[in-house]
Order: sequence, then structure tokens, then C-alpha cells
Amino acid sequence: MNKRTILKRFAVALGFAISASAIFAQDSGPLIDLLVRKGIVTDQEAEELRVDLLKDFTANSSAGKLNLSSSLSEFKLSGDLRMRYEANSQTPELATGGAPVSNETSRQRLRFRFNGDFLLQKGWSAGFALETTQASDSGNQTFTGGADDYGIFLTRAYIGWQPNLNWSFAIGKQKNPFLTTDLRWDSDINPQGLFQGYKMMLGVKDTLEFRAMQHFMFENNEQLIGPAGRDAWMFEQQAVYTRWFAPENLSNVIFAVGYNAYSQSTMTGLLNSAAFAGSTRAQNYGTLAGEVNLAKINGEGTSLKFYWDGSYNFTGDTRAYRVYNLNRAAFDAGEAAWLVGVGYGYGTGKVQGDYSARLDYREVGVSAIDPNTNDSDWGFGKTNQKGLKLALAYNVNDFTNFNVTYFDTKIIDEKMTFALGNLNRSHELLVDLVLKF
Repeated sequence: MNKRTILKRFAVALGFAISASAIFAQDSGPLIDLLVRKGIVTDQEAEELRVDLLKDFTANSSAGKLNLSSSLSEFKLSGDLRMRYEANSQTPELATGGAPVSNETSRQRLRFRFNGDFLLQKGWSAGFALETTQASDSGNQTFTGGADDYGIFLTRAYIGWQPNLNWSFAIGKQKNPFLTTDLRWDSDINPQGLFQGYKMMLGVKDTLEFRAMQHFMFENNEQLIGPAGRDAWMFEQQAVYTRWFAPENLSNVIFAVGYNAYSQSTMTGLLNSAAFAGSTRAQNYGTLAGEVNLAKINGEGTSLKFYWDGSYNFTGDTRAYRVYNLNRAAFDAGEAAWLVGVGYGYGTGKVQGDYSARLDYREVGVSAIDPNTNDSDWGFGKTNQKGLKLALAYNVNDFTNFNVTYFDTKIIDEKMTFALGNLNRSHELLVDLVLKF
């Protein structure tokens, strides 16, 4: 029996004696280095020993027996855990104006997310995501219940296919594929349905994209008569043009124009923060979003961003006065919503020391956006509001962020008591510690 065989058996036996082969095979480096320093084995023999130990680990340990499909090209697991302190106040609107007393809340919350993304051969992909709490526009779980355990829900499950560099398709519950801000789409919402995308190159680097999605929103009983018996669909289309300042330049400008509309149906029992349960009638929105990104504005790694978003309900008059039943003589239809903002950052938000700051202002008419998809934090998801959002972020290390966000909103059309537009004033402070893995 040669020396290397004896050493290999000795090392494996010692590994099993310490704990298990899986642990030893991964941590055998210091022992092998010691054998080299003592002159027991040469450098070449040490490398061969490492290879043999790895083979033993693969063949004999449970971890080494992980069997992945031959069609799988890449398998990625990721997630994050967020701890949040939240303090807010809400002043309701009465028929006589703002209430004399504000409702105040202070609470500690958590959000857990776990993602799996699979890249397969021939352009196919799939993925899933798990998250705390069931509402589509929030993964926050308040610490309560005497330390009871909390539920985990499926927030994403999709299949994708990209047959070439131009076309892409997806089906299922997926990440939002549209260029937008939280004026119209809460970043927590993962829409569900069918997506189609086409991307074409214009010159060296510029692109023009066409994106479309048929969002499946609600399943109704077809035995019922009228809208209550029809399933609710939202149809959304968007054209996105990206213009780079120069082929070698990281600065660009993006314009996105779109349109979305609902089928005539009803939705009930929704869990969103300020959900509207009822008719989907008269929601026909024209949208305009975009951003200007200026790289190296103050040296390497710095960036300045100007961004905007807008929505106009072409049937807002019908929505306000026939669906929401507002008094035409007393209240405006509120068909328009718009947002403008500016942001400054250092780094990409992935490395220790990176930081960013954003400030935006928006006004949201009562019928201007879909109340079931807008941001649940700004104005607590209500419409008929105007105000500010300030967001600060700092990377404590490569995998941990510290964020502070503040919202301040005020009513537009006063003395409105309709549930979606009856917030006189609101303030909210969010302090987050986010660990990514």
C-alpha cells in the first residue's frame, strides 16, 4: 500500500471520527497543509489528496448526492429579512373638514422573503418566492399574538421562455415587468397572468421595447348574471424607449408610454391596505413614466436620477360619479395623477458604504389610478392625496442595508368622506434593517 493511499485513509478516518465526512471534506485544508509542512507529503500529493477527498465526499455524503436535472443551467436561491419600526398618524376627513384628533400607531414589524430562480436550457426559466403575510401589497408581519408563529405564503410562481434575444414570454405570478413607480404599482405586488415582450436594438446601444400583460385579477362565479359573473382581467401595454448618451457612456434617458384597462367585472374580499371591493368599470388609464440617469455626476460611482410617472383615467368622470357615487356638484372627478422626483446615489446599493437619497412629490386624483395596485405606504394607499416621500438608504456591509423612509400627505378635494379619499392628513416614518442572503 503506497504512502498516498495510507494518508488518504488516515484523513478520511480522522474526519469521520471528528464529525462526519461532509464537514471534514470541506474543512480538510488545514490538516493537509500541516502534512505538507511536516514533509510527510509533497505539494503534488497534497493536491491529489484534496481531489480524492472531494470525490469521497461527493460519492458518500448526503450533500454530495444532490441530484439536479440535466436541463438545469443555473439554480439560484436568495432572499432577505427585514426588521422595521413604523410610526404613523392619520387624520380622517369629515364632512365638516379635518377631524380634531389624529389616529396614531407605533409598531414593530418583520418581513421575510425566500426566492428560487431556475435557468433551464433552450431559453426556459422558472421561479418561486415565499413571503410573510397574504396581502399582495405588503409582506409586513406585525410582532403580536403573544409570540405566536406566523404564516408563509406563495408570492411568486412563474414559467418563462425566451426563444431569442428579441422575444420573451412568461405565465404565472411574476415580478412586475413594466417601467413604473409606486404611484401606480406597489413594489410589493407580483402581478399574475400572461406576459409578452419584444425588444429591438436601435443602433449600437439604444433599445425600443414593447411589453404587454394580461393580468388575471379575480375569479367570479360564471353562473351569476352580469359583471358579477365575469372574471376580472386587466390589460396593460407599454412601449419603452431607452436612449444612451454615447455607446461608452453609462448615462441614459428612458421614456415609457402605456395604456391599461379592466374588463367589466367585480372584485370582492381583497386584502390590500385600501382596496376597493366592487365594480372594475371605467378604469381606462393612459400612463407616462420615465427617468434620466446621469452617471459619474460627482466622481466615479456617483449618479443623479430624475424620474417621473403619470396616469390619466379617460373615463374618470364615470368612475367618480357612477361607481364611487361622488356628488358631482361638490367634488372634482380627479382623473389625473402625477409624480416627479430626484435621486442621488453612490454605488449600486450592493457594497459596503454605498448610499442613496430620493425625494419625490405627487398628486393623486380620486379616480386617477387603480386603488388595488398603488403604494400601500404613501397616504396609506388612499387617493385624493398630495405630498412627499423621502427615502434614505445606506449599506452597512455588502449584505445589510439601513433605510429610513418618510411620507407626508394632505387631502386635495376637502370634505370628501368617500372611503378611498377621506384622509385629511397623514405622516409615516419607516426605519428598516434589511439583511440579504
